[in-house]
Order: sequence, then C-alpha cells, then structure tokens
Amino acid sequence: MNERKIGILISYVNIVLHAVIGFLYVPILLYYIGKSEYGLYQLIGSFIAYFSIMDFGLTAAVVRFYTKYKALNDKVNMENILAISLRCYSVITVLLFVIGYVCYINLDKFFAHSMTAGEISSAENLFLLLLLNIVLTISTMIFRAVINAYEKFLFLKGLETVQLVLQPILIILVLQEYPSAFTVALVQTVLNIGLIVSRIYYCFFKLKITIKFHHWDKKLFKEFKKLALSVFAVTLIDQVFFKTNQVILGIISGTSAVAVYSIASLIYMNYMALSLAISGVYLPHITEMIAKREPIQKISELFIQIGRWQYFLLAAVASGFIVFGRQFIEIWAGYGFEDAYWITLLIIIPFTVDLIQNIGLAVLQAQNKYDFRARVYFCMGIFNLCLAIPLGLKYGGIGCAFATGLSMFIGNGLIMNWYYLKIMGLNIALFWKNIVKISIGVVIFTIIAYGVNTITFNQNNLVFVIKLVVYALIYITMMYKFLMNADEKEKVRKIVCRFR
Repeated sequence: MNERKIGILISYVNIVLHAVIGFLYVPILLYYIGKSEYGLYQLIGSFIAYFSIMDFGLTAAVVRFYTKYKALNDKVNMENILAISLRCYSVITVLLFVIGYVCYINLDKFFAHSMTAGEISSAENLFLLLLLNIVLTISTMIFRAVINAYEKFLFLKGLETVQLVLQPILIILVLQEYPSAFTVALVQTVLNIGLIVSRIYYCFFKLKITIKFHHWDKKLFKEFKKLALSVFAVTLIDQVFFKTNQVILGIISGTSAVAVYSIASLIYMNYMALSLAISGVYLPHITEMIAKREPIQKISELFIQIGRWQYFLLAAVASGFIVFGRQFIEIWAGYGFEDAYWITLLIIIPFTVDLIQNIGLAVLQAQNKYDFRARVYFCMGIFNLCLAIPLGLKYGGIGCAFATGLSMFIGNGLIMNWYYLKIMGLNIALFWKNIVKISIGVVIFTIIAYGVNTITFNQNNLVFVIKLVVYALIYITMMYKFLMNADEKEKVRKIVCRFR
C-alpha cells in the first residue's frame, strides 16, 4: 500500500476518531465548564481563527512548488524555495504579534454589550494563549508542507492521530482540578508544541532537507506570490463562511447563541473533513501530473472517480442526519440546542456540491489558476456577510446559516461549475450525470427512512443506535447493489477481503 492510500486510510481513521471523541468530549466539556464558558471558548476560538489565515497561502504554495521541483529533480530550487518561504514566514510572525496586540487591547470594546466584566477578563487571557498557539503553528508550517510534498502521510497523519487521542484525555484529567476554558487552551498549546518539534526533527534528520538561499528568481516569486495570495484570499473568506457567524452572534446575542451555533459547526466541520480526507492527499500527485503535462481527459477521469466516492460517503451522512439529526443532537448536546439541526442542514446540503468537487481545487492550485476561485470566494464572502448580519439580527443562528448556505450554492456550485466546464475543460456534464443518478436513489431512500423513523420514534438510546446501524447497512447494500459501477464494486470487494 503506497503512502497516498495510507494517508487516505489514516485520514478516515482520524475523522472517525475526531467525530467519536468530539461527540463524547463536548458533553463532558459542557459538564465541567458549563454552557457559558464553552460559548466563550468557541467565541474566542472563532475570533482567533482569523489569525490562522495569516500564513497568506504560503503552505499551499510551498507544497505546489517544492513538489514540482522534486518531480523535476531540481535540488537547487528545492532549497531555494524553502529559504524564500522561511523569510516570508519570519515577516508574518512579526505581523501576527502586532495585529494580535492591537486586537487584545480592544477586546473589551468588541464585546462590551454582550459580556460581563468577568467574561471579558477571561476572554483576554484566553486570547493571549490562543494567539501564542497560532503564532507557533504558522511560523513552522513550512515543515508540515515539506512532509506533505514528500507524501510521508504515515508520519504526518499518524502524529495527528496521537494528538487527537491524547488531547481530550489530558484535558479531561486537568479539568477535574482546574475547570475553565483557559485550561482547555493550555493543554492544546502544550501538545501543539510537541507536534511542531516532531515535524522539525523529521524534516532535518529523516528527510534530510536543506534550506539554502541560492538566488532571487523574480519569475518564480511572481508565480509563488500569485498562488499564495489566491489561497490566502480563499482562506480568508473561509473564515467568513465558517467563523464570522459565531462572532456576529456573540456580538448581537451573547455566548449562549454561540454555543448552539458551535454544536452545528462541529457537525458540519466533521462533514467537510470526510471529503478532505481523500482530496487532501492528492495535491502532490496532481501537481506531478500537471508538471508532466498529463492530458486533461485523464485529470477529468480522476475528478469524476474521486467525486463519486466522496458523494457515496457524504450522501450517507447527509441523509442520515436528515433522518436522525434531531434525536442525535438531543442525546448528544441535551436540551436547548434544537436550532442546531436546521443550522447544520442549511449549510451541509449546499456545501456538498463543493466537497464532492474539491479535487478540482487541487487542479486549480497545481495549474496556478487559483486566483479565479479567490475572486469568486471573495464576492460570495461579502454577499454572505451582508446577508448574515440582518438575517442574524432577525432569525439568529438559522438566519446566519441560510446566508452561508445560499452563498455557497451560488459561488461554489453555479459559478465554479461553469469555470470547470468552460475554462478548465473538465467533463462536468458527465460528472453531474453520475451524481444525479446516485442522488435519485439517495432521495428515495431518505424519504422512506424518514417516514419509518417518524413512525418508530423512540427516546431509548439503544434503539437509536440500532436504527443507525440498520440504516447504514441498508444504505451500503443499496449503493453496492444498484449504484456502484463494476470498478467500484471490485475495489469494495478487495477492501472486504483484506479484513477477512
């Protein structure tokens, strides 16, 4: 099994672990620190998340160009691109501290109308710690990018698995003595430092990388800057889509509304991760295909092939959430979080279009055409922001979610599909022919399952789990028997045979 397949496998293991641990961990966290403190943690986390975008797209650019030169066996430019990148990261680190300090001294003004004096004081301490965490992460992202470019996914993803399992265990142990949001952030920061040190060691002592400035390549830097800034723009607007709603709710409604939205956020972020597990390991591979001038037809086949697998999985989760989501949220988070069901659906349904096509985003990065995506995303982000504020004031979290879902459908769905078809030459008509065929079966199955669940609705947790298992088994059987093609069925049989 090659590193790419290992990377996908470990990514899915991490997603399952993240989902299971998260769904067990959040109620425990709510028990120890309470709804208000949890909302504060999520609010400051959403606020500080804006700083995570300040690698300005350098990480994606390093992966793209380092992989390109590695494929061409150009060691001089491999060393040179790292040296140039490291200088850029140094500038960014200083900038982070400056902007962070300005935000810190103005926190009391941002939340003066929605927080008490005690909450503002806690928010300031939490902000400083999370700022340190994000600065350490961004300033060392070059090492993660190099490991990614070498496709050493066993180490890269395996290390993240260790952190994923260890982090909640340590947090819960410490919370028993010091129950606060600050404690949660402190444990996360300490573990993150360990992760960073491990990556640096691996790059220098295992991969034997060399960071050396040879010359200033104006043409290279121009291409590098174009991709980096395009990825930065998209990442910036990602914060509008996924974090700004919580900040808006924190300002106009307080920490309780943020806590409800955060429950939905945790669900749809796990949903997104299901798709990224596959596409996330394909950027180096696609970059090599582009560098070697593979025909667009071959890339289009990969686009459709990966898109089908992603849709089989995402459709199962979306359908299952439609059927069982309300009961699941009640069991998991408790009473008072009912709106999280509708918030989640308003986002994941239109978001699915983008997620099953994100191999296309890897192609855009590999071809250095990501600037179009950036422009579209910027326009949709502004549209989302303009719509989310008035809708949030009138309808709360559901209004914010509607604004985000509509923006995603227009930008990621309609406009990007036009670009894939007309400019990039991908076979979008065949892609959607495949997806529509699968969707007909999924819709029929969802309607029947929803009706059966309504008739047999039961608050017993054991009955709920049994229904989930039965639902999953019937879904898998239906997909395999009626909707998978011969090649997909063969791959499923091989996977099953390995576990016998």
